[in-house]
Amino acid sequence: SSSNCNDVTLNTNFPADVRRHEEGGLVLFDSLSQSYKQVGTDKVKGIAWYTCGPTVYDSGHLGHARTYVCLDFLHRAILHLYEQQPLHQRSQKPIFIMNVTDIDDKILQRAREKNILPKLLAQMYEQEFFQDLQALNVLPPSIVTRVSEHVEHAIIPYIQRILKNNLAYVLTDAASESSSGDVYFDVTAFERSRGGLNKYGKLAPPSAADPLFFEREQNDRGKTELMQKRDPRDFCLWKQRKPEEDMYWNSPWGQGRPGWHIECSAMIDSTMLQFPNHKIFFHAGGVDLKFPHHTNEIAQAEAYRTDHNNHEPTKQEEWIPHWIHTGHLHIHGAKMSKSTKNFITIRKYLQSSQTLSSTLSSPSDDFRLWCLGLSGHYTAPATYSETRILEA
Repeated sequence: SSSNCNDVTLNTNFPADVRRHEEGGLVLFDSLSQSYKQVGTDKVKGIAWYTCGPTVYDSGHLGHARTYVCLDFLHRAILHLYEQQPLHQRSQKPIFIMNVTDIDDKILQRAREKNILPKLLAQMYEQEFFQDLQALNVLPPSIVTRVSEHVEHAIIPYIQRILKNNLAYVLTDAASESSSGDVYFDVTAFERSRGGLNKYGKLAPPSAADPLFFEREQNDRGKTELMQKRDPRDFCLWKQRKPEEDMYWNSPWGQGRPGWHIECSAMIDSTMLQFPNHKIFFHAGGVDLKFPHHTNEIAQAEAYRTDHNNHEPTKQEEWIPHWIHTGHLHIHGAKMSKSTKNFITIRKYLQSSQTLSSTLSSPSDDFRLWCLGLSGHYTAPATYSETRILEA
């Protein structure tokens, strides 16, 4: 589904590091190169921006709100700079893509707890999420991509291509020595391909090289499956269906569903085929997605583009040249997180803040002003409290 961004009129007080370049591009901090970098269009194709959206199994909290409000400032700045260009110099209008993860272990578990179909649960929380963004005055995405709508025509063929390039493998059941139905990305083979030019973990080198992370990793198949992987860093592209699961698709490897990381790589490439006059310049999300999610997205996309018949090492253009990550939000001295029950939902904040004195028209304005100013740089962590909101 899609919705068009409305034209906006802004003043010129953008965030300090969003600057018009003398050649008409933008200068923003890039997580991949760890530097401020100009990212301009190629004068022909318009900007496409992809943001990792919610996993819709529960209500959104203020940590999510800060991420999407801060990214909204950048979206508005990009639209403003586009509209300031002379008509004869404009390329296509920027588009903003957001995914919705509506297939996930957490969704299946919550649906069982509530005795509701997973699809209905996901639709309910997706609707709530976008209502929350609207209440926060966040511009809607131009395009919404849902995992469930891309499994057959985008994700399965994407996995097949990576397998064909010999950069993934079907996990073998240790007891029967037959296929388990799970497909895993082969990190070792990936790093050896293209004359060693492929580098796993370049977005987050310290984390990607930390053996303790992979030793601690526990997936829903347990330690036995982890021991069967060729490398502790290998990650799941396709999960075999469990008997109790009622959300699954047929595939060449049996009934199952996509792993988490593959969805964004496949959906980005699939969506961009529909917009040949745009180029994907930006990928954004919270800093907690930097590793392993965004790290694995890059590896998958590069593996997809690796020609298994061409052994001559040639340098590839970066799949996406600019990565933007927003900092964690802390409350009561710890990261705001659903898993630790240390969070305030967006709706609870907006409702409870109605009683606070404010010089602005609404709690959402207060929150946006705090994000723009006293919460600090959008790439850095921030600490939330009612006092800080009132100070803003």
